[in-house]
This record gives sequence, C-alpha cells and structure tokens, in this order.
Amino acid sequence: MTDPSTIQTGQLRPVERCSACGAPFVCGYVAGLPECWCASQPLLPSRQIVAGQHCLCPACLKQRQAAPD
Repeated sequence: MTDPSTIQTGQLRPVERCSACGAPFVCGYVAGLPECWCASQPLLPSRQIVAGQHCLCPACLKQRQAAPD
C-alpha cells in the first residue's frame, strides 16, 4: 500500500482523467490509499449517473450533485 504522505507531498501522483471533462485528478484508490476524496461526497442519485462514465473530477462531481433532478 502507498504511504499517504507521498501523495500529499507530490512524490507520487497517479493521475486519472475525468470521464466528463477530461481534467486530470488524483484518485486515492488508484494511489493505493484506503479511501479517495470522493468517498466523503454524497452519493449521486441513480438518475444522475451516466452509463459508460467512470470517475468524475471534483469540479464535475460537484456540478453533477448540484444539477436539478
């Protein structure tokens, strides 16, 4: 497992790409951490999940959460 301090200090930054906008972001799970930043976010209702999309960056997830039902 990856030492969390290596992520925070920038020594190791596995990059994922947002499936909505393509922006790069660090996924804690991919980095080997026990949790990702997204785990502390509210779950999206199923009607807001887009088939075929993978992870969203923080900005896109926030925008999706704020979208009207």
